[in-house]
Amino acid sequence: MARKGLKACTKCNYITHDDFCPICQHETSENIRGLLIILDPVNSEVAKIAQKDIKGKYALSVK
Repeated sequence: MARKGLKACTKCNYITHDDFCPICQHETSENIRGLLIILDPVNSEVAKIAQKDIKGKYALSVK
């Protein structure tokens, strides 16, 4: 069985394998660039700048 590729939400950029984002339920796209991993959104300056409050993997750009 073939493994599905990574996709990212077109709204919040959350990376998943699903066709719809588990966070905001928007569609996902395979056309992604860059990777941002948030481990501690409460204490991370990068998470604050990126406006991410849920830990996980995010694409820097999604089309």
